[in-house]
Amino acid sequence: MDQAERDHIRHELEIAANELFPGWIRRVELLEHDDAPMIEPGQLMPRLVFTDPADRRAGRPDPRKVAKSARTFKLAVGPGLNQFRDDLLERWPEIRYIEVMTEDDSGQRTGGNVRFTEDGREAADGEFTHVMVRLKTAELDIVDTLIAAGIANNRAEAIRWALTRIPERPAYEQLREHTRDIDRLKSEF
Repeated sequence: MDQAERDHIRHELEIAANELFPGWIRRVELLEHDDAPMIEPGQLMPRLVFTDPADRRAGRPDPRKVAKSARTFKLAVGPGLNQFRDDLLERWPEIRYIEVMTEDDSGQRTGGNVRFTEDGREAADGEFTHVMVRLKTAELDIVDTLIAAGIANNRAEAIRWALTRIPERPAYEQLREHTRDIDRLKSEF
């Protein structure tokens, strides 16, 4: 997807977001595979940056006002986010997540990122990226053997353990070099 197409999609997202959330949207960004680890190649993720509803004057904010503003924010935009997500999935299947964050007038992030997945669940904002994997019975047996042997405590940990072994193989670095060459050739094309 070229820059003009991404700009067009971002512009359309911005129009739709401002229609659904009048007065709340500060800006809309469109992220791709290289911008965030949970975005797979070929996928896009809109980031909706909302104005901070809290009254945050100099000094520490009043916790009651912050809690009230968070409730106000959820009530104001919650139903619209579900509609926005459903509309996006129908129109652009390459969009799997929507990220929501808030900023104050100075551009400082005031709320943590919340990512809504294609099925409406909130994805955790943390160190790990959630990935769904479908395993055949034999592959699941391997994962469960790693758990039984005490190498991992759960299936996710077992898969992470196995993945950390791949970069140790000489062929992996060759594969990465070929991938970089392909990316370079695409940019020159």
